[in-house]
Amino acid sequence: MSRTWSGNLGWLCADQMRSAFAGTFGTFILSWMLYELTGSKTAMGGLWLLSLAGQWLVQWIAGPFIDRWKRVTVMKISDTIRGTAYLFVWLMWIAGYREAYILWIGSFMSSIQIYDAAAGALIPKLAAPDRLIRVNAALSGTVQLVRVLTLPAAGILTGVCVPEVLLLLITMLFICTWISAAYIQEKPQTSGELRTWKDSLRLGLQIYQLNKILYGLALLISVTSFGVFATQAMYVPYVTEMLGGGPLDYGLFSAAFPLGYVLGSLIVGRLREPGAYLYVIMSAALFAGGITYILLAMTNRITPALVIEMAAGIMMPFWNVYSSTLYYRIVPENVLGQVLSVRSMLTRAMTPLGVMYGTYCASAFGLPQLFISVGVLICLVSGAGILISGVAAKRSARQAQWMLQNKLDG
Repeated sequence: MSRTWSGNLGWLCADQMRSAFAGTFGTFILSWMLYELTGSKTAMGGLWLLSLAGQWLVQWIAGPFIDRWKRVTVMKISDTIRGTAYLFVWLMWIAGYREAYILWIGSFMSSIQIYDAAAGALIPKLAAPDRLIRVNAALSGTVQLVRVLTLPAAGILTGVCVPEVLLLLITMLFICTWISAAYIQEKPQTSGELRTWKDSLRLGLQIYQLNKILYGLALLISVTSFGVFATQAMYVPYVTEMLGGGPLDYGLFSAAFPLGYVLGSLIVGRLREPGAYLYVIMSAALFAGGITYILLAMTNRITPALVIEMAAGIMMPFWNVYSSTLYYRIVPENVLGQVLSVRSMLTRAMTPLGVMYGTYCASAFGLPQLFISVGVLICLVSGAGILISGVAAKRSARQAQWMLQNKLDG
């Protein structure tokens, strides 16, 4: 099996790029169609809540079985389901059923997939262990670059094309998953025994029990996900009401974060691994992200908002890339898929509450208050993470120095 950038990794990257383009475009279109149809913050919150419910449900039901199947097969099935969801919305729209519930159903259907967990579990099979950080940074950065290009394009196309044309385009893009994924050569799974759903889930949780640091990572990202989805569900009202923008402005604002993420990925991929202070840097990245939410609440102009959102994107790879690499190193390959699925369930456990909180807070108190409250929450939790991991890092450094000194004296 190829463990270089040629061959399999190249096709995996191409497939992730196509899937990211179609998924980002689709989410943009459904969100804008719903807000244009209803003008309701509650309707927007409902759209995101249904999407998250679908993601959590499929992770809960199918996640423990993911390591039984070829990851490429899971990727194909996931994108076929998403393509079917947009085909359904297209058929209803051209038939004249232009109601909010159609968009809600489409959003829910498109969330019934575990593409990301399957694609992520492929990476350590295709990349050499000493290249995991660089490969992971490059792949995640490439996916975010696709989102950078997709969102402004989606904003422009939304202004000049009718929804029927765009929905059909997205459907075709998802169906094309069979082209690039077919070239990825993956050996059959060799996990040995066949486990029940309950045993598979228990095994995934046991990995967390044996590696307590994974619980800490899950807690930090769960709180962050709460805040991210509380605000992200309100991005269309934020751009239109607070910044006074239209579809193109929404596309540019949505693209600012992935653009920053690309820049951050380039930086992470070229830095030396921080060693004992790895967790300090990861927590500090989340803390900086919390600050950006507070800054977004303080501006009503599109240019400063773009700069702030891009800065948030630059910080995030310092969490995502290092976190994913830790999973690849700690978790055995034959159970990696189900452990990543458990991680998704743990991190998404708070996201429905985040969407409900964001919808309520924005409607009852206003968008600035929502962004400030989210920023403060993330800063408090990640700040605690910085203190705890900093103390642990200093203790570890002192122990290493003591052991080295004893060795030299001996």
